[in-house]
Amino acid sequence: MKNWKRFQEEKHHNKKRKRDGTGPTLLSRIDCLNRFKHWYLGGVSLFRSFFRVHAAKQTIALILAALSICFIMAAFYTNAGEFVVKVDRKLANDGFYLSEIPNFDERLITLKAEAKDDVDNISIFDISSDVMEPDGVHHGQDYFAYTFYAKNMTGETLNYRYTLSIRNRTQGIEEAAWIMLFHNGEQIIFAKENAGGYPECQYSAFEFPFTQYARNPAKQQTTISRANPGHITQEIIDRQDIRDLDGVYQLNTEPFASSKIVCTDMREEFKDQEMDKFTVVIWLEGEDPECVDAIIGGELELAMDFTY
Repeated sequence: MKNWKRFQEEKHHNKKRKRDGTGPTLLSRIDCLNRFKHWYLGGVSLFRSFFRVHAAKQTIALILAALSICFIMAAFYTNAGEFVVKVDRKLANDGFYLSEIPNFDERLITLKAEAKDDVDNISIFDISSDVMEPDGVHHGQDYFAYTFYAKNMTGETLNYRYTLSIRNRTQGIEEAAWIMLFHNGEQIIFAKENAGGYPECQYSAFEFPFTQYARNPAKQQTTISRANPGHITQEIIDRQDIRDLDGVYQLNTEPFASSKIVCTDMREEFKDQEMDKFTVVIWLEGEDPECVDAIIGGELELAMDFTY
């Protein structure tokens, strides 16, 4: 009986220890395996979660990089025929800005004027007499016109250089393109040299428009005569049906500075808070001998850069 009683007490004591988690159990080995399995699966889950998060971060980084590249490309991309005005980094950092309106609500370092599509050849007589007055883009029926402003907000007087260049051209369109550049109300007319290596000219029985705004009026418009015919050719005489050379007005252009540079000039003593106004007018001059059918469908893209 004592042995039976002792057995019952030990059995009861062991059950209590089992309930308290302090006693041995037949499931202890299986429990260890279960715990190992639990930790293993937890580790695998954590490992997979880490790589899912890492992959997600990589995906986000790739998307952001792609968007950044697209933004940069959009910032520098220009459509065919577009006119771009830019200020170089150093000049811009010092406080030189651009705007399409004189109150400078926006201080910009890049301007873009949309192209003028499907133009036909015209004469300088077809350009509006107030072409330098409207701000921003104000194309005529068959000519490009754009007015913008540059302002010195550096706090000091400076000198700057502007360069008008050809970014792109097709089908030899630059051979017949004439460009009139106004700077603070004074204009110069540029055209590529003719086939003979002389400045392009135009002839008329009437005085040419815009001469009053020319930087050098006496040089831009002259007269020819039988004694002094200049470089007029018989082809031009026949095409324009000129009966008498005496007193015929000759419009003289400035040749392009090079095959890619239209012109470059230095603006000196540009005072702080002073503002300069520019107007660029581009057209295909019908009286230019190089204005031929071969240039139909051609494209011309110009740029104007401001630097120290």
